[in-house]
Amino acid sequence: MEYRTLANGVSMPILGFGTYLLQNETCTEMVKYAIEQGYEAIDTAQAYENEEAVGEGIRQSGKKRDDIFITSKIRNRFHGYDNTLMAVENTLTTMGLEQMDLFLIHWPGENMYVPTWKALVRMYDEGLIRAIGVSNFLPEHMEQAAQATGRMPMVNQFETHPYLHQYEIIDYCKNNDVFPIAWSPLMVGGEVLDDPVILNIAERYGKTTAQTILRWHLQNGFGVIPKSSHADRILQNKDIFDFKLTQIEMEEMNQLTKKQIRVGDDPATYRFLLLDQLKEKK
Repeated sequence: MEYRTLANGVSMPILGFGTYLLQNETCTEMVKYAIEQGYEAIDTAQAYENEEAVGEGIRQSGKKRDDIFITSKIRNRFHGYDNTLMAVENTLTTMGLEQMDLFLIHWPGENMYVPTWKALVRMYDEGLIRAIGVSNFLPEHMEQAAQATGRMPMVNQFETHPYLHQYEIIDYCKNNDVFPIAWSPLMVGGEVLDDPVILNIAERYGKTTAQTILRWHLQNGFGVIPKSSHADRILQNKDIFDFKLTQIEMEEMNQLTKKQIRVGDDPATYRFLLLDQLKEKK
């Protein structure tokens, strides 16, 4: 396994196991299996509603707590200083943990995230979280969070794949020592897995297109968190450290971003209701 040293010196695996859409016993079994097969990082979120199952999978794996890097994210409705403090404590309790390795703000929303970031900074300073970061943040969001607290996010997890390489965010992260992590690294829906350019490159190495794409992410400086409920794919997604793409091949894949296909929400426009607003609607 390879690692990235975050801005505060914490070491984070660059390959993790994603748990989006995994639920109940299936989630527990897949998390346990992934860890047994050598995954050292597990990614979840409050919005996935599977933190308890993820925690159980980690326990059933038999691995020492210090050997697993665990990430979760603040649910959109819990934005705000007090709500964030409560939400992080709830996650720790639900997952049976005393400390989280990484906690992220899941989405910025609009004029919501600074108090939330201040709460994460406090919990980081108190030692309840080893590293703090954001997800789906644009450069202006990261800049405002840093200006308000003096703390730049250590991680930004956002949508990126060969059909959507977001250079503005990538460049900002690189210039400010923010570790970029790709969610949907294989593109939800799988269209990119049939791309002829990638198929041709994959064939040269005797790899799948998924393995080739994950390798492309790593060589671009990204962390990746592919998700699968299939044992064979979980194994395949880990088998990406024994080959290296050439600069020409990297550029061929970089050019595919001209398609500009987004499969998730756009952080610039995505909005959501907070907990108090949801209560008012009932």
